[in-house]
Amino acid sequence: MARPKDKEEYRKEIAESFANILEEKGLEWKKEWHGSGTGVPQNGVTKSAYRGCNAFWLSLVAMMKGYSDPRWVTMHQIQDLKKTYHPDQKWHLKKGSKATWVEYWYPYDTKDKKALKWDVYRQMLKDGRKPEEFRFSARYTAVFNASEVEGMPALETAPVFSNPDVSEDELIRLLSEGMGVEILNDGGDKAYYSPVQDKIHLPLAESFTSEYAYNATTLHELAHASGHPTRLNRPQNAFFGTGQYAYEELVAEMCSCFMSSELKTELTPEHLENHKAYVQSWIQSIREKPETLVRAIRDAQAAANYMDFKAGLIPEKEYEKTRDSVMEIRPKEKELER
Repeated sequence: MARPKDKEEYRKEIAESFANILEEKGLEWKKEWHGSGTGVPQNGVTKSAYRGCNAFWLSLVAMMKGYSDPRWVTMHQIQDLKKTYHPDQKWHLKKGSKATWVEYWYPYDTKDKKALKWDVYRQMLKDGRKPEEFRFSARYTAVFNASEVEGMPALETAPVFSNPDVSEDELIRLLSEGMGVEILNDGGDKAYYSPVQDKIHLPLAESFTSEYAYNATTLHELAHASGHPTRLNRPQNAFFGTGQYAYEELVAEMCSCFMSSELKTELTPEHLENHKAYVQSWIQSIREKPETLVRAIRDAQAAANYMDFKAGLIPEKEYEKTRDSVMEIRPKEKELER
């Protein structure tokens, strides 16, 4: 992207980039901090990291239940009746433990009537099969956190990561004060906004891989805070897995990207790809994808305009003008309650 002449042009180009995201190949979101908490959710046997919505969901469950272990295992892996996974160890699920469900999507060949692996599906498309000959289905698997499994080896801890060059951008301070939202760097390995507290919880700034990563993450959470009933009043109580929950994540991430033009550190192509990967992982949860994405972009623009005003970047009259031009596009909640 060539250097834009002003903020309006910048955000227009960014919005166009997001509008075309459905046409891009699968992107992978990368967490941009090394927290002192649970780490990236992973399977306790295969060591494979969970991706997309599953990664976000398991991180959220760990936060709510206080799990300090990033590993998750299935009942099949715990029991290991064939002595395949841990032949020299006996694992036992603690009494009263409750499962958490993860979602797996797979291609289904409607012509041959069978499920396929993703690499097989992609090869079939390359070989000339038409996309209309396939559909996508989901299956759900119960997993348990390693904290609830007796007999599992202790978690190997990684060296402590520290990046002393990371600091809070002046924009963050202005937004925190202007919006009346307290920012606490006490989140361990979690970054989240609590609508009940109306506060933001983050890992330590020095645990982030770059200054942009820290400030963009903070902007994402501030974007969530813009939806509080005392501000722009977007629905904040949706459950994970619903369209409304996914929609709010789309709005917050795109708003964060829009606001990045005001940061001292510049948005790089790598940072933009990570913004897009995060958005792409959530858009899969919404059925009317193209239409909903367009509406989410407009709500993200409304949130960015509000944050411009609260940071003192634009006067109230200008904010009122921009607000009137975007607020009528607010999506109907019934379209997203899925």
